[in-house]
Amino acid sequence: MESSQRVLITGAGSGLGRALAFRYAESGWRVACADIRLDRAQETVELITGFGIGAMALQVDVGNDESFEDLRDQVLAAWEGVDLVINNAGVSGGGSVLTASLSDWHWMLNINLLGVVRGCRLFGPILLEQGAGQIVNIASFAALAGGPNMASYAAAKAGVVTVSEGLRADLHGSGVKVSVVCPSFFQTNLLEGFRAPDPSSLNMAKKLMRSASESPADIAEAIFRGVARGEFLILPTSQVRNAWRFKRWFPDLYFRKLMQLVRAKESR
Repeated sequence: MESSQRVLITGAGSGLGRALAFRYAESGWRVACADIRLDRAQETVELITGFGIGAMALQVDVGNDESFEDLRDQVLAAWEGVDLVINNAGVSGGGSVLTASLSDWHWMLNINLLGVVRGCRLFGPILLEQGAGQIVNIASFAALAGGPNMASYAAAKAGVVTVSEGLRADLHGSGVKVSVVCPSFFQTNLLEGFRAPDPSSLNMAKKLMRSASESPADIAEAIFRGVARGEFLILPTSQVRNAWRFKRWFPDLYFRKLMQLVRAKESR
């Protein structure tokens, strides 16, 4: 890939966003690392400048319209365009439909769903004008899994899948591609700032994260390859791909097995 290619990654200050920044820098892309914490974005830039590519750190709150608009303006001022936009920034939370507070619902949907919508709306027209480029939205297997005690998170991520499907149809034939990624738990710091009405959801999430074998670098590599192939739905591990097929083909059996697994995890 040519060094003139430009990628913007939100949430690039840590976890998967930082791993994606490393992976694209390794392939010679110029990388704009955006994060709500500018110090973390700057740290990512410092770590990847060893690849000899251009990189910049930018601050963005994806839950704020004006902040995202400022990010777009800064990217255009520096690069005059962009080739790939990865809407990765997000937060985590738990609680059932009945127990999660409405304030937590608003917080989750504003950041995890509308944050992606903002990125698509602000950068989609730029890519359309260029006649080429790609938008990658990071969802979660929670969007597809139908598990308990993650109502607002799963709903927000399911919305990301649906928004991506609609955007793909909207942009069909334009030269602009769309991908959506649905990883399961992997070893990251996603649980920072986790919100839930009781500690059980957080405890379960910690158990699932500890049992994961994949690192952010593993998931970033799978995303990098899937995006390069132009895949729409990127399921980055064999476990996720198998679970997705199992649910589609045998939904009732899938649900029974899912609840058995949940009960087993809770009893440990």
